[in-house]
Amino acid sequence: MSKVNNAGIFVSLGKAFVVALTIACIGVSGAFGQGGTMTTVRLGDQPGAEVDYAAVWVAEGLGYYAQEGIRIDRRTYANGPAALLDMPSGSVDAVLAAIVPFMQFVARGGDLKIVMSVTKGNAALVGLKKYTSYKQLDGVKVGTPGIGTVHDAMLGYAEQSMNFKVQRVFGKITDIAVMIDKGEVDAFIGWEPASAIAVAHSDKIHYIAQLPPIKNAESLELAFSPKMVSEHPDTIVKFVRATLRGIDYIRTQPKEKVAELLAKKMNDPSAVPIILNAMGSVILTDPRLDMPSTRILLQTIAKQGKIPEDLVKDTDGWVGKYVDYSYLDKAQASLK
Repeated sequence: MSKVNNAGIFVSLGKAFVVALTIACIGVSGAFGQGGTMTTVRLGDQPGAEVDYAAVWVAEGLGYYAQEGIRIDRRTYANGPAALLDMPSGSVDAVLAAIVPFMQFVARGGDLKIVMSVTKGNAALVGLKKYTSYKQLDGVKVGTPGIGTVHDAMLGYAEQSMNFKVQRVFGKITDIAVMIDKGEVDAFIGWEPASAIAVAHSDKIHYIAQLPPIKNAESLELAFSPKMVSEHPDTIVKFVRATLRGIDYIRTQPKEKVAELLAKKMNDPSAVPIILNAMGSVILTDPRLDMPSTRILLQTIAKQGKIPEDLVKDTDGWVGKYVDYSYLDKAQASLK
């Protein structure tokens, strides 16, 4: 059963992190099959996120992980920061989340290895139809899925670069349409297909800006826990290889076929048109981080006081400590 964690922001890791890390080192309970041929990977992600993690769910739907001897145990959290809070305790083996929460996590003492990128873009701004640009939101109540998310950072970049200021309201990504209908917010920045679902279900809402204000904006990555890196590196290569096959399917097949697989994952065959709309918000076929946009995002959150500014004096060097492309290189070589 998926675990839902409603934590919306990072908390101080401090002593709790040390204790949790000690627990994690004892062993990953139930993560690996006993005597069987299948390896279970407990994967943290977010609700309403089937499109932005399309490479993974397409690969799963096509049986690519099963062919590698891997079974995914999906564990759903309110947002990326919430999922990462469970990594030190050993509750998850891997997390799908964005570059901003990953780097905030390590800035606060956490540890992980980012092995590949899965999504660019993925910061759709939706809201009342009277709004058609970011700058029109000056002084307006705008929802975000959490202070530690890449979406909140993207909104911060828009404010900094376009010289306006919104009133932030934090809320669940699945409640976009309800929040706007109730007048709690006039707009919301979030991920897909949750944003497209909100647009489809309310005649008041449209995409104010479907793509973020940063070109080829780095969004989401796949990261594994230190225990997985230490004890099960071959499993990571297999997981990445299956994911690359999912990317190749997305790259080479009609969007309708991709949408059908994602609708099946959502248990809603009627969602195909919504998914096709949501796919206009994301880039799903580049497995390496876009460093120009990564620098901008991390410098943005440093200006917001979310991480120490010293860390972004050499952004590439800092990020490089937590990105390991060796698994990706091995997986790509094996597919040639």
